[in-house]
Amino acid sequence: EVNESILHAAFIPFGEIKDVKTPLDQATQKHRSFGFVTFLEREDASAAMDNMDGAELYGRVLTVNYALPEKIKGGEQGWAAQPSIDFGGFVLLGITILEE
Repeated sequence: EVNESILHAAFIPFGEIKDVKTPLDQATQKHRSFGFVTFLEREDASAAMDNMDGAELYGRVLTVNYALPEKIKGGEQGWAAQPSIDFGGFVLLGITILEE
């Protein structure tokens, strides 16, 4: 099972990480099939995305792209459609962990 420690170890080669989150399913208390890695620098996030999108981790293929914090997704301004936004110097990547 891919967890926050594993994601941190997989993405730290690309730069300093502020935070790693892997949300839990409330019913099962198991990690869901996605996570978030927040980098301090945009260039580091870009390098991680370029190198890790399509990569395999523990037998699962990763989809890596820019993500937005939940509190500003959607809404009238449609911010979720933006390819990337820098929030106070931090860049958030969303990671989907696909089955083999």
